[in-house]
Amino acid sequence: MKMRKFIPLYILGAAALFLAAEVIPVGASTTEAVVQKTTASAPADGIVAYYFHGEFRCSTCRKLEALSKEAIEKAFGDELKSGCLRFEVVNMETPETKHFVKDFQLVTKSLVLVEYKDGKVLRWKNLPDIWKLVRDDAAFIDYVQKETTAFLGAK
Repeated sequence: MKMRKFIPLYILGAAALFLAAEVIPVGASTTEAVVQKTTASAPADGIVAYYFHGEFRCSTCRKLEALSKEAIEKAFGDELKSGCLRFEVVNMETPETKHFVKDFQLVTKSLVLVEYKDGKVLRWKNLPDIWKLVRDDAAFIDYVQKETTAFLGAK
């Protein structure tokens, strides 16, 4: 009977350890992870594909980031090399980057395409279907590539 009382505590403890492992990457301190993800600079001209995340990084959020990066890098290597397209990962919950929440009407983790001209935002587009497609890698990549191609073509 006494063991039954400890089972819920054991489960809670295991869940806490699992969540801690998801939030802090192995080999990186919390500070390092935040510093890597808060540097976002607007180019004078060009397009940036921003993946926005928060402080808490679950496995789904990490997959959204990885698939977004893969989609952009696979299809737009020339644009990335020339600098007319950039891919940036940004923690939208730091003091330096909170303005993005208002600027791009962010509600949750998002992939947003932004065109800059003379350092100012000309236009932007949030790609909300990444959440629907996160469990289908091929459909996700296809969606991001088609949306990015259309965004680049509308310049």
